[in-house]
Amino acid sequence: LFWHNHFATEAASVPDPRFTYKTNALLRQYALGNFKTLTKEVTLDPGMLRYLNGYLNTKNAPDENYGRELQELFTVGKDPQLYTEDDVQAAAKVLTGYRIDSTAIASYFDSTKHDTTNKQFSSFYNNTLIAGQAGASGANELDDLLNMIFDRPQVAEHVCRKLYRFFV
Repeated sequence: LFWHNHFATEAASVPDPRFTYKTNALLRQYALGNFKTLTKEVTLDPGMLRYLNGYLNTKNAPDENYGRELQELFTVGKDPQLYTEDDVQAAAKVLTGYRIDSTAIASYFDSTKHDTTNKQFSSFYNNTLIAGQAGASGANELDDLLNMIFDRPQVAEHVCRKLYRFFV
């Protein structure tokens, strides 16, 4: 239940119950495991891609919705002194190209929709540059993004605060 509240979706935005079932099964499968692995799986989850418009995120029209929520709600927290709007935009570009197969209720990476430019992040992220990758290798940028985010101590602090508030 904690993870369902942390990585929340809404039935109104994800009207196909098969997506919701798959999201709930994913949360149960990874609930007691590695948080970074869970975050990656949620990022690629077709229900989350639908809910936060990830499936609409393309190189020609990067959608910042998931890039912002990944940092603000799911990992780093809401402190405006940390990451910048440019970080949100760069994260959105990293996350371009993910699509949904509504028949199989699965996600896949479409390299023709992926932004292959370099993505520069702020001093909060140690001025990390995620090198743009073409073709199927573009999907590897997600790992670079998560490694960069999870390198920040604020992630552990944010999640520990939420766990404490929920259970204590």
